[in-house]
Amino acid sequence: MLIASLLLSITTPALAAPVDWMVAQGAANCSATDVDFSDARHGFASCAFSNAMSTSDGGLTWNVFPTGLQQSLVFAFANSSTELYLARLGLYRSINGGSTWTEVGALSKNLGSVFDVHFDGVRRVAVQGGNLLHSNDSGNNWQVGFSAQENVNFDELHFPTATTGFASGGITYELGSYGSVARTQDGGTTWTLLSFPHGQITAADFSSASVGVLATLASQVYVTNNGGDSWQLLAVLPDAAVLTDLAMRDASHWYATSVSGCIYETFNAGSSWVASICDPSSRTLAAITLKEGAAVAAGNNGLVYFENRIFRDGFN
Repeated sequence: MLIASLLLSITTPALAAPVDWMVAQGAANCSATDVDFSDARHGFASCAFSNAMSTSDGGLTWNVFPTGLQQSLVFAFANSSTELYLARLGLYRSINGGSTWTEVGALSKNLGSVFDVHFDGVRRVAVQGGNLLHSNDSGNNWQVGFSAQENVNFDELHFPTATTGFASGGITYELGSYGSVARTQDGGTTWTLLSFPHGQITAADFSSASVGVLATLASQVYVTNNGGDSWQLLAVLPDAAVLTDLAMRDASHWYATSVSGCIYETFNAGSSWVASICDPSSRTLAAITLKEGAAVAAGNNGLVYFENRIFRDGFN
């Protein structure tokens, strides 16, 4: 009986464990800085050095293409498979899937990079330099909602509702590390600077007007349940991880990308984190999106991961 059992264990291969994350193909010529999806199949990413890339199969394969914009791009938004937006020196729009680009408005005449833009119908809110801008005509004209201040810097926008939004970021230099959080309750027309004395913020997400999570340069995660009026230390990240992006799937399951090329996940609302996958070459992952269900993370030198937990069973 023992011999038979041993023979069975030798001749019967073990079933392979399902692969949660897979490496995408075709992105080798892109160091991605941001990624966005318009639907379950169609995605778009900005690249350093003026390239961009797109996918039509949910993130399994990518096509890298030049934009001709002559700048390292930092922001991508896919309104549809053909209407795409990029930003850095200004905000740029394509209506033919990226073949040609035109500037929207005249943000390139201002000082500072356009790091993030929020879209809500014809309403736009943008981070440029230390300023928070808003537009009511699809970005053709802009007004200042928050003027730049010393040691106050923003690089992310999150609008969990049409009216309530948050801007976050910060700066670290020889005089210290400063975190910045601002809140709007009128869709970005006016902003209130909130107190955050815990250092530069490197990643953030907000699931409602009350609940949000931030990660700092010191590898700490903070949570608010009152719209940013106060913050509580939730966890210290493993591996001294410095996060680049955060995404909350639901109340308990959150994702994060890191400078070291790892995707971290928590299944208990941030109390503990695990590295789900790490790039063997430690290529930085810059951004992650959960649009349309599956997580897709993108970063340096062609590194793109997609969440095979959802994709491995195919599309409906």
